[in-house]
Amino acid sequence: MKIDLSGKVALVTGGAAGIGRACAQTLAQAGALVVVVDINLPGAQETIDSIGSGLALRCDLSDPQDVEAMRDRVLTEMGKVDILVNNAGIISYRRGIGAVSLEEWNKVIDVNLRGPFLVCRVFIEEMKKLGWGKIINFSSLAARVGGIEVGIHYAASKAGLIGLTRTLAKEGGPYGINVNAVAPGIIATEPVKRQIAGHEEQYISQIPLRRLGEPQDVANVILFLASPLSDYITGIVLDINGGIYMG
Repeated sequence: MKIDLSGKVALVTGGAAGIGRACAQTLAQAGALVVVVDINLPGAQETIDSIGSGLALRCDLSDPQDVEAMRDRVLTEMGKVDILVNNAGIISYRRGIGAVSLEEWNKVIDVNLRGPFLVCRVFIEEMKKLGWGKIINFSSLAARVGGIEVGIHYAASKAGLIGLTRTLAKEGGPYGINVNAVAPGIIATEPVKRQIAGHEEQYISQIPLRRLGEPQDVANVILFLASPLSDYITGIVLDINGGIYMG
């Protein structure tokens, strides 16, 4: 069965590179008109250029006014958002709790948790009017098992997204809006590859499928959750980790 998202508008945050770019490209290949939102506007535009059409916007997702301005621009130019993929986030690596400053804690929470909250808040009312919508939030393996390489602030922010997802699923359900989360494991993006360089085999040996994940592995799941195939699925966290965690 071919997934056809023709006529749907998909907004992907953090789409300038890595997993976000793969998600944007995969949704576009299925026929969706894609908006890529990122603080890195040149990277977002590169993603749109690779697709061939769509809209690239710069936005600081931790800034409520910036998010509202982005919403206004998207609705003016696209008219609606059917599919919202909250992928943007800051990755911060493991240190003891005492080494995490309040400033760094606030920055990670603001982008990773408050950002998706703000973006969901400005678009869900429009989805309610449409009577259909798909919201997909990015949690993490770190939220499931605690940080492996990542810090306590990152793990806490991604755990918070699970609560946000399940609560919003209850609110959105009566309006035909599905709200789900994905929890990727060790995915071979550039930051992850740099972090585990020299000890990749240590991680691969713990993964039953014996390989790191690729951005496309995640994008394929996003496509499913964005499609009508997932219409009776809401409030779940779908793990994408090669079996390293089986919850």
